[in-house]
Amino acid sequence: MRVGIALTGTALAAAGGAGLCLGLAGGDLAARPLLDPAVSRYADGTAWFWPVAAAAAVAVAACGLLWLAAHGRAMMRRRRAALDGPTRMRARAAERDLLRDALRLPGVRDARLRLTGTAVRPRLLLNLTCTGDAVLGEVYGELGAGAAERYRAATGMPDLVVVIRFRMVFGEPAPV
Repeated sequence: MRVGIALTGTALAAAGGAGLCLGLAGGDLAARPLLDPAVSRYADGTAWFWPVAAAAAVAVAACGLLWLAAHGRAMMRRRRAALDGPTRMRARAAERDLLRDALRLPGVRDARLRLTGTAVRPRLLLNLTCTGDAVLGEVYGELGAGAAERYRAATGMPDLVVVIRFRMVFGEPAPV
């Protein structure tokens, strides 16, 4: 989808730039009317041509605005969960405990989390930075069996999906 949008945008930008260059260059092309004379005569001869052209342009613009609004909503859902106030407060309180438990695991250098998704399907993203010698299976098992379950219980969301992303750091010195 993004490739198609990028190609369409590139083609439209190239066409606009070419038209601008040709118009500024002067000459015969700059003096000609925008529409071909045959199209101008047809538009003048029919009463419905310009209203239909305007309606088509408005329909395309409305589709573009709807598409933009839908993607904006989806982006906000990924960014921040649509939860009620008390649930969000419980989640913030449980956040500290989860981060503390994650940082106590061997090999974990940094932990960040974000509660995303919708109110119906919330999701917890936990990003861990681990040293090269960390045993990821043990870290994953400890978090899944202990800290993540306590987070679910504290927030009152027993079906909360927890996504753990690992980032490995090799050869960097330990923080002082």
